[in-house]
Amino acid sequence: MKKNIFIALCAIIGLSACSDSWLQRDSLTESSSETFWKTSDDAMMALVACYDGLQSEQLYNGGPWNMGPLNFDCMTDNGGHFNWSGWMEGYDIANGTQSPSSWAVGSYWSACYEVIKRCNSLIANIDRVEVSDAERARYKAEALTLRALIYTNLTMTYNDVPYLTEPLTLDKAECPASKRADIVAGEMANLKACAEDLPQAADLGRITKGACYAILGRLALYNEKWDEAISAYRAMQSLGYSLAPDYAALFTPAGEKSPEIVFSVRFEGPGVSEGCSFNAHWNTPLEAMNATLNLADEYYKLDGTKETSQDYAAWVDGKLDVWQPHAAYWEGRDPRLKATLFVPGMYWNGTGGESAWYGGAAASLSTVYVMKYFDPADTGNSWDNGQDFYVVRYAEVLLSLAEALVQKGGYQESEVLALVDQVRQRVGMPTVESVEGTGLTKEALLDIIKHERRVELAFEGMRLFDLYRWHELEDAVNAVEYERTHFGMAYEKRTYNGERDYVWPIPTSELDSNKQLEQNALWK
Repeated sequence: MKKNIFIALCAIIGLSACSDSWLQRDSLTESSSETFWKTSDDAMMALVACYDGLQSEQLYNGGPWNMGPLNFDCMTDNGGHFNWSGWMEGYDIANGTQSPSSWAVGSYWSACYEVIKRCNSLIANIDRVEVSDAERARYKAEALTLRALIYTNLTMTYNDVPYLTEPLTLDKAECPASKRADIVAGEMANLKACAEDLPQAADLGRITKGACYAILGRLALYNEKWDEAISAYRAMQSLGYSLAPDYAALFTPAGEKSPEIVFSVRFEGPGVSEGCSFNAHWNTPLEAMNATLNLADEYYKLDGTKETSQDYAAWVDGKLDVWQPHAAYWEGRDPRLKATLFVPGMYWNGTGGESAWYGGAAASLSTVYVMKYFDPADTGNSWDNGQDFYVVRYAEVLLSLAEALVQKGGYQESEVLALVDQVRQRVGMPTVESVEGTGLTKEALLDIIKHERRVELAFEGMRLFDLYRWHELEDAVNAVEYERTHFGMAYEKRTYNGERDYVWPIPTSELDSNKQLEQNALWK
């Protein structure tokens, strides 16, 4: 963090290409603290810098090697870097072999604090700018909300971290970590205070009142503050959000303006070298990321029951032969399966199908690839097609509200089921009542909600945090290991190291440069 500290001492905020018309502003590279914070254009450029930080390939960009939200799911039972083990950022976290000097451990920390640094600079200096009181309050509220999103992610990974709420100075260049509970309390208070300063509608990619409430709800949910989560999510229900009718089309440029999108990281393109969520790779499904059979089987049959035959492919010499998959196994499933995953029997630009399974440049070791956010028709703009990444969708809000209600207790089952049913029925899947019945226990309801979160939000970067907060990481590791050993898949071996694996170590570089920081006790 020392590098970020010295950058933070200046008001110099470098901008890369940014998305949408409201983000098109001149670079601040030559600006200084004394001359910069004067005009409304200065304020807008500073705000653009805050949003621009989210486009980091460690945060919400879809770069080929770096972490990003898809790679976050590859650290879970949703997928893995089975073909490219050792090449992809975060592979060692997936396998339980990470250390304080791991690439992902350090780069994620740096990317998060870069956004925090930019937000703190705006918050501290916006009062110097000649803008209206309402505009000043809005800019500050946007920066506070973005900062809260990043602290949500930091506390879910490293747990206790330095809580920076103002630009650092030379005499405060080193600082200790704050307790996670204190960070959560501070950021929740800020979100509540600034919500009314935000508009209900705004340009795509800008923070709104709904986005503020959604991030408040997520932060509360992740920290088991059920009443706070319920209150935040209920506040969203009257703000005009709704589910898109076509789930598959939602994850295309045509879906970016859907009323389901609460907050997105905007990318402009194609062909402007700004990035994107993800798209086609070398005219094939992306072999760098394989989905698991365990995830694919969570997409139930159309009658709402789970396929249990495990008839994925032919058995040869005691293991599944990925070159002889059974395409029929994947027919008649929840429509979200083929919108999320590329399975045997599907076509990629006319190649594939049941009799000529398409294996790509390097066949998936599980027979399943990632499909969400990929566009087979656009193979000329790999990682540069401009597809936005959706940080919050209304479907998540509905499922999170259902979970918070059940976790708190004293809920009305009919309300909980109605929330889950909205998400199921959007894709034509049967209601909970028609499959699982009513009068369900708390544990049964939670299992239903957890299942629905997994299939609805797969490869949107939330599965790892769900496993952490539900304390189900060991089950996830065991599920992937079962595929490797039982079916003879050539996966990398995964190891569960106990409680240590629920928190990331403080990066070695930060401990070296900040003597007030101490390594997490589980990593000493």
